[in-house]
Amino acid sequence: MSKVYNTTSSRFFCTKCGREGIPVHRKKGQEREDGHLKKLYCMYCQEEVNHVEIKEYGNYTVDDFKQEYELGRFINGERIEKKDLIECSNIDCPFNVDGRCWNSNYSNDCGHRIQKEVDENG
Repeated sequence: MSKVYNTTSSRFFCTKCGREGIPVHRKKGQEREDGHLKKLYCMYCQEEVNHVEIKEYGNYTVDDFKQEYELGRFINGERIEKKDLIECSNIDCPFNVDGRCWNSNYSNDCGHRIQKEVDENG
């Protein structure tokens, strides 16, 4: 006799090309956090890269992913944490989100990045 599992479907978007990949079904109770990164094969890039998981319900949406992707917050498939983003002094810059430069992949050089000071002792 087979078991019937309640599952939820998640959409996955490639962090390299930004396109939607193959959806994955997860059992209830085994879901991941909002915006979870999972290494999957991208049929467009023809390689295994991180994909962002977007659930039907949840706080992380397709628009959130598109904003992060278009502003350059992913480097080599990894999302740069907000605390690690460089400060930005130009409030009119489209890459400035809450005082931080989301252009982590340096696809645009706006000239307003404030480099983090390097401590000479460590």
